[in-house]
Amino acid sequence: MKNIVLLTGSSHPQLARRISESLGIELGDCTLGKFSNQETSVKIKDSVREKHVYIIQSGCGRVNDNVIELFILIQACRMGSAKRITVVTPLFPYSRQSERSQKKRLPQHQIGTEIMNSLLQTGDSRPLPQGTFAQSFMGMSEGGGYRQWCARAGTLVANLLQAAGADHLIAMDLHDPQYQGFFQIPVDLVYAEPSIIQWIRSEIPNWRQAVVVSPDAGGAKRATSICNKLNLDFALIHKEDVGGTRESMGLVGEVEGR
Repeated sequence: MKNIVLLTGSSHPQLARRISESLGIELGDCTLGKFSNQETSVKIKDSVREKHVYIIQSGCGRVNDNVIELFILIQACRMGSAKRITVVTPLFPYSRQSERSQKKRLPQHQIGTEIMNSLLQTGDSRPLPQGTFAQSFMGMSEGGGYRQWCARAGTLVANLLQAAGADHLIAMDLHDPQYQGFFQIPVDLVYAEPSIIQWIRSEIPNWRQAVVVSPDAGGAKRATSICNKLNLDFALIHKEDVGGTRESMGLVGEVEGR
């Protein structure tokens, strides 16, 4: 493995050290810091020329700093003539926002009021567009009011990773599997389920009496898969928006005394 270089960012150095010990490869010498104006500083002291570089950086903790640090690490390796750059992100940054972008709706008086007033002040007597397509194009929801337009931040991060110079991505349990389609580079997913099952069996006393609870409907499929393999009961926390301003939660399943 002399042609492999293992680098880590500042998001999870303990994980990087455990991976290094497991593989028997020393971590590359890399200095991470901040300038006085809080810009990220990266210095790679080992040669990466014509080597396969693995960069370990997760999207946890101070995610914005970690993402910028990752981009600079990738660019530094690319400028150092690395043969191939693989990014290892156990938690892909900004991947949890995809399903929120088109679901939320805001009342008309909260967003778009200025637009409506501007249209009325112009004296334009033409009626507002009608029909589902026209209203969707104008940002209007079916129940009245305007849609809350949100950026697809995860897609942006995917594009920036590729622009920085990454050749390969390894991620774990993507919150939304559709992100694999946003990359033009190979993406490999690692699933945590086998490790979770092993941990439950070895670390939880009387685990056969336990109940696996999914925090929302999105995690139900993964939770039921673990239940089926361990022959355990399943419960679900049901969430529902109430009036668009607060969230109502309810438990589906039996957990008393478990």
